[in-house]
Amino acid sequence: MSHKLGKRSIVKKTVEVGFSTFLSRVLGLAREALMARYLGAGVISDAFITAFKIPNFLRKIFAEGALTASFVPTIVGVFKKDSQDDASRLMTLAFIFFEGVLFALCMVIFVFAWYVIRFIAPGFSLDQVEHAVPFLRILIGFILFVSSSALLAGALNAVNHFFVPAFSPVVLNIFFVSGLVLGLVYGLPVTFLCYVILLGALAQFLMHVYVYFKLKFTFLPINKKALSNFMTLMKRFVPCFMGMSVLELNLFVDTSLASFLEPGSLTRVYYASRFMGIPLGVFAIAFATILLPHFSRVAHYAPKRLGFYLFEASKLIFWVTVPVSLVMSFFSYQIFSTLFVSKKFTIADAVSTQYILIAFTIGLFFFSINKILINMFYALHDTKQPTIITILATLLNVELNIILMQLFSATGLAIATTIGGIFQTALFYFYLRRIHKLPLFLPKLIPFIYRSVLQMVCIMPLFYLVYYAAEMMIMSLSLSMQYYLLETVVFWIWVVPIVGVLFGTLYLTRQLFGLKMYFVE
Repeated sequence: MSHKLGKRSIVKKTVEVGFSTFLSRVLGLAREALMARYLGAGVISDAFITAFKIPNFLRKIFAEGALTASFVPTIVGVFKKDSQDDASRLMTLAFIFFEGVLFALCMVIFVFAWYVIRFIAPGFSLDQVEHAVPFLRILIGFILFVSSSALLAGALNAVNHFFVPAFSPVVLNIFFVSGLVLGLVYGLPVTFLCYVILLGALAQFLMHVYVYFKLKFTFLPINKKALSNFMTLMKRFVPCFMGMSVLELNLFVDTSLASFLEPGSLTRVYYASRFMGIPLGVFAIAFATILLPHFSRVAHYAPKRLGFYLFEASKLIFWVTVPVSLVMSFFSYQIFSTLFVSKKFTIADAVSTQYILIAFTIGLFFFSINKILINMFYALHDTKQPTIITILATLLNVELNIILMQLFSATGLAIATTIGGIFQTALFYFYLRRIHKLPLFLPKLIPFIYRSVLQMVCIMPLFYLVYYAAEMMIMSLSLSMQYYLLETVVFWIWVVPIVGVLFGTLYLTRQLFGLKMYFVE
């Protein structure tokens, strides 16, 4: 059975996954805006976000994080040398082991929820802890459905079926948004929202189950070959688990430190990171998701060619993320003032969150390319080096968190995360060259960066002129119209087309500036 992807297929699948992710992020925008109105930025919002971060932490390990990074290359290898039945037997054993461990862990967290919240947010008041405990006890079941979906998604990705794994977050967000709307309209408690989120995770799981069986997968009795394949999986999973755990532990440290700041700080960091995650998810994560099984196959027959793919991926990610970072930074205040401001989320909250977002967007290219780089290591069956690199970057991040939060409050946490991401990128490139001898073509990347920057210098000022001209026209209107067009969500109705023209112009003029990219041409 052949499951190879050509260049056109990679681009097509990336667009397919990216579009699904885009829909999810659009719903995510609605979700965050509604959350700001429903929860505000204070004690309740900090309690809910902290409780929800625990299953999200486990998701990074037992779902799309360490488990996916180790499972996809393993199951691709099983397909290559064995059969689909052998892949199904591996699925059976993996499902029993990982979901069994996770179920036991969830039961422990459920019973000791008060102590868990107290441990991860030591700066919380007793009132905040008491609010977070019931949220955690409901939401902890979320990870069981999401992790099961991730295991099934690994099998689907191995046969290049990416749509359902990419579309399932859309379903989850539909439930999330529906719960927020009902909660706002009928004044329902936050525990109601937690149950709706749990129901959305169940719907996501059922979608994966349906497609899993439709693609002729099943669950077969375990044999010796399944045990051998499972041991291969565990050899990859353990280092990935350590690396991902340390990375997510760093995020928990951020949360713990933010709990010592004024109430609402944790919430503002969360909202800023979510907006930074929009381009990261729509483009970089979608691209990396498609390339992981492709990298795993290329590593079997032409490992040195991975250097070429990394070079081209680096070019594309730079060309896309740098103008996105500039535009998001430019509109950082309007993002929160037009979408979030309400009785519970003030103008002061919007200003504070603006600076946090700018600090995150500075690192967008590095966060994005790291998704590709770490998958490169996993495709080469090297989990040791990325784990060591991740630990070093995390230690640096934690130290900078402690220093910078004292200087810049919550914004300091975002600055530390960005610096840690840059450090991680440098080490990834260095060890791919030193350990795996990959030709990185970095000298050839410099002329591309120069031409890309030249394109932005020539094109983007025109965008700013058009925007300011439109703003001046609006300022000549009545005060009520000025408020309507500049301070409400209507602002985006006339700004988004201008931004669309900007990126369309960048795309159409790329050849004029000598920008050639393998995944675009």
